[in-house]
Amino acid sequence: MKKASCIVGTVFLIMTIANAEMRTWTSTAGTTLEAEFVKVDFNSVYLRTADGQTKKIPKKKLTSADRNLAEQLSSPFAKKKQQAEEAPKASDAILELFGDELRNARKKKVSTDALAGKTIGIYFSAHWCPPCRAFTPSLVEFHKDMTKKGKPFEIVFVSSDREKSAMYDYMDEMDMPWLALPFGDDHKAALSKKFNVRGIPKLVIIDQNGKLISENGRGEVSSKGEDAFDDWN
Repeated sequence: MKKASCIVGTVFLIMTIANAEMRTWTSTAGTTLEAEFVKVDFNSVYLRTADGQTKKIPKKKLTSADRNLAEQLSSPFAKKKQQAEEAPKASDAILELFGDELRNARKKKVSTDALAGKTIGIYFSAHWCPPCRAFTPSLVEFHKDMTKKGKPFEIVFVSSDREKSAMYDYMDEMDMPWLALPFGDDHKAALSKKFNVRGIPKLVIIDQNGKLISENGRGEVSSKGEDAFDDWN
């Protein structure tokens, strides 16, 4: 029975959080206020009304049910869920190209949603490839310049290395600040076929919806520098 009660309580909390936008808050005196929860700070609850005003209400002046709800909504679980819901999502076309997860240079999983709203460079490259090693530093500088200027640009490295360790050694050695397709991921073959990859390095540029912009990103970065990004958009 205790286990069942815990499950029911968890479901109730999730449902409450999911519906915790505009609601009626009731004071111990019986007065009501239509507002959305903002935060709990010490002994006060902050609520935002429909006209954008923020109201600071002492917790002790709310009913016990509303005090409990405010505490639930201020929990790390609730905040994390709200942030996840508010974060931009990658388009279906981008998810189809790369799957749900990518990796960073520290081998950590990163949601493909990190690509949402961005112009994307798909970088086919490998540690063992001399032309790749010659071009990669220029691409790293290009990416860093775009980031500093707030340009919505990201790169996904698609490795042709023979071992996972070589892929991450390459990312670390070149200080690659971008993301990568997981080593050995099935999407690699589909990407290579879709974008006619017959040799590396190759930099393909696509928009946030997966539409091809250029298959000559390498040449454009090399010849135009920072202006290449503006030409892609």
